[in-house]
Amino acid sequence: MVNIMVNVSSISRLPNTPAVYVLFGGKERTCYVVYVGIADKLRRRIEQHLITRDSSVATGTSAAGLNPDFITELRWWEHPRFSDRNALTASERVAFDLFQPTLRSRGNVPKAAQKLFEQSEFRDEMKKLLNHEPSGRLVIPTLQDALSKIEQLEKRIVAIEKDLQKVKSEKSK
Repeated sequence: MVNIMVNVSSISRLPNTPAVYVLFGGKERTCYVVYVGIADKLRRRIEQHLITRDSSVATGTSAAGLNPDFITELRWWEHPRFSDRNALTASERVAFDLFQPTLRSRGNVPKAAQKLFEQSEFRDEMKKLLNHEPSGRLVIPTLQDALSKIEQLEKRIVAIEKDLQKVKSEKSK
């Protein structure tokens, strides 16, 4: 199975498929794994974390939580087995071990998922998947990124307005 990573430009372009996902904070050398989770519908789950902010980890109802303002990247992995909720849940446990996130989901692990997680063949298959390129990636601009882009656009608008003024004055001569 060849996996080609998809780079998406917005949350609205995320697939609504089952996935294991990782949320990162920081950038470049200071990038770190904040949260590992699973989703039956990835786009809907990421919207809950980052847009509506009504996921359990983003609401601030526990001692430690996710601050959506500091999330800088999302990576996710899809697999045919993830349509089975037990396989998806067991895969999340593998991802916890691999990525060592600051935060973990608090859900109970069903017995069937725990039994699957305990199978070395399953764990090896999921480690192989998660150690390779993800199915997709979304880089999330920070407030500072957005402000920098606005500043660049303002400079471009000023330059265009100057050019237009120059053209108008040359035509009126």
